[in-house]
Amino acid sequence: MTADYYNLLGLPFDAAPEEIRSAYFEVARRLHPDANPDPLAREQFLRVQEAYDFLSNPTKRKNYDLTLPDMAKIPLAVGTSIRISRSVIPAMNEPQLIYALIDLICTGEPDLAKLPPSSICLVLDRSTSMRGERIEMVKANVAQLVRHLRPYDLISIVAFSDRAEVVIPPTRVNELTKLEGKISLLGTSGSTELYQGLEAGVDLLRRTPENFLVRHLVLLTDGHTYGDEENCLLLARTAQEENISMSALGFGSEWNDSFLDQLVSISGGTTIFVTSPKDLTNYLAQKMESIGVAYASAVNLEIENDPSLEIRYAFRLRPDLGPVEIGNPIPLGGLNYGKGISLLLEIFVDAIPPHTREIDLGKGRIVFKLPSQLITTGRLNFDIRRPVAPEVEREIPPAAIVEALSKLTLYRLQDRARSEVENGDIADATKHLHHLATHLLARGDRELAHTVLVEAEHIQQSRRFSKDGDKRIKYGTRALLLLPGPGVE
Repeated sequence: MTADYYNLLGLPFDAAPEEIRSAYFEVARRLHPDANPDPLAREQFLRVQEAYDFLSNPTKRKNYDLTLPDMAKIPLAVGTSIRISRSVIPAMNEPQLIYALIDLICTGEPDLAKLPPSSICLVLDRSTSMRGERIEMVKANVAQLVRHLRPYDLISIVAFSDRAEVVIPPTRVNELTKLEGKISLLGTSGSTELYQGLEAGVDLLRRTPENFLVRHLVLLTDGHTYGDEENCLLLARTAQEENISMSALGFGSEWNDSFLDQLVSISGGTTIFVTSPKDLTNYLAQKMESIGVAYASAVNLEIENDPSLEIRYAFRLRPDLGPVEIGNPIPLGGLNYGKGISLLLEIFVDAIPPHTREIDLGKGRIVFKLPSQLITTGRLNFDIRRPVAPEVEREIPPAAIVEALSKLTLYRLQDRARSEVENGDIADATKHLHHLATHLLARGDRELAHTVLVEAEHIQQSRRFSKDGDKRIKYGTRALLLLPGPGVE
């Protein structure tokens, strides 16, 4: 007998009765014949009912578990570490901010022979603005990146402008023929309509079986898209629900980094600012190699907060840097063998009454997919509680939080300046950029500090950022946030 009952309901092996009940109602609601007329959905619905009948009955579940191979019961090779900026929370009659640094660490060693294949789709902007050096840079790197994939991985390529073309359908790397010839024929024309390319790329990835280790779309573009932003975001959310993730690389100064940040953060992805051929080569090589050693995909943080608490800001520090979309769940991307995910949360805590003795800063679970395991859902529970006292001695937060916050402050300074320029508040924008430059000089980051000061002067004169000044500052300060590995105090 297989572990299908757990997988049908998306449950871990040690699921509690309330988890089984909740998962069943969620899946049944989606597949019920009244809501889904698809004949295949009806068949799936009957199987889900059977799974619930077994797993919700302690005796049936025990007998069913005895039929499963030992491989289905292997403990997760994942651990968590949660550090809080205060060990004791002061009872105050006014709001306060608390910071939590959450580390998810994969301690297992990969059995490369047993890891399932991955499917990668490259979505290439071929609009007129990519003509010349940019499209040639992309062609050269695409032809080389397959060297970093495994022979049985799937690669597909879409080229788009105001319409999309499938250049290479999903093909195993060891079956690729004439790749360089097909890529070399790519020309440039038309405008940038991002949805056209994304829709074609997601459609190709949907053809890949769900048990593939990773299904990932990499977008390469140099322009804005106009009028289809909402469709792009809706597509990204639908893809994320199907365990399809996205990342994006931007060329030049015209691409909309704010929108692409929003787009890829839906699935826990990140954006990269490409300033040279080396940037592109390094990122694609690292991305392809990391995909081959993924332990878990679709890692999500599900958190239940008291109404008096609110997550105001979330920033992923590892493996990729970038702001994370705040929602429930919070998407964190994938987890690789021997690596980790670090997430910094800013938690707004409302006034705490003086009689309070303990506060729950967050209760929930980290859920992820394990395509290489017999039971394909993993889950780790957490409950962040801290004592409350009317008087609290001054304490130094954990060093990792202090270091992360000192760097994040610089990133948020440039973010604030960008917003102020957009709103026409030039005086405050230049003031914050001067503060940023001062901090960078104190850290010894002279080159970035010089860039910031030049940009502040440009803003005073022209009331806007230079062509790529905002991106150089944004991604320069973001790069400062690279952290050492877990365990650093």
